[in-house]
Formats: sequence, structure tokens, C-alpha cells
Amino acid sequence: MGRRSGRRTRCHLTCGAGSWCGPNSIRRAGGSRAGRRPALVISSDLCLEQADTLAVIVPVTTHHRGWPNHVLLKGLGLALDRQSYDMTEQPRTVTRDRLFHLAGTVDAATMTEVDGWLRDFLALP
Repeated sequence: MGRRSGRRTRCHLTCGAGSWCGPNSIRRAGGSRAGRRPALVISSDLCLEQADTLAVIVPVTTHHRGWPNHVLLKGLGLALDRQSYDMTEQPRTVTRDRLFHLAGTVDAATMTEVDGWLRDFLALP
């Protein structure tokens, strides 16, 4: 879903979905970019069902820093115009009204790699 009449419409989210994140949903810190940017949804499908106004995301960048925890996003139908990397060190919770226009879904191998980095950073088993 996208915009209609200048208003954002809520998109159906699932874990591993790429989405555009609107202004104020990602707080500027250091050199972070303001405005609209891609993000990867990392909330479980159960979390998305129960906390229906929030989603946990990680921002996406096109700048390849060579950091192993910046996971190259891959998946059929992923609609990003350049190679993009998930910044797994920066998970954050945003309101869903900031997420709009799905950009596809990452494949299972990519999501497994993202999950591994999140487990390491959050000290989960």
C-alpha cells in the first residue's frame, strides 16, 4: 500500500518485511539521516498481532562500512534500488503510523543472519 490523497495508509507488516519509515520515526543521533528511509521489520508476527500500534525495526543503509553485523538484504521482490544493509546494532520501536509502502520481504537466510546478530547484541540464547 502507499499514499492516497497525500495521506499514508497502514501497510500489513510481517517479520522480515521491508518498509519505508517516515519522519520522526527514527530519531536523529550522530550522523543518522532525517526524513524517509528504509527499515526492516524484526518484530515477530505474534508481537505484531498483539502490539498492533508498534513495530520493532532496524534501519537500513546503502553505505557499506564492511562491518560484519551490517547484513546485505536479499529477497525476491525486494524493491530497493541499491544494495542495502541492515544495521543490526540499532533496533528501535516505532509507531506503525510511521511505516508505509512495503518494499518486499527478505529471504529466510537473510533473516536468519539478522536474528543471529540480534541475539548476540541482546545476549539472547
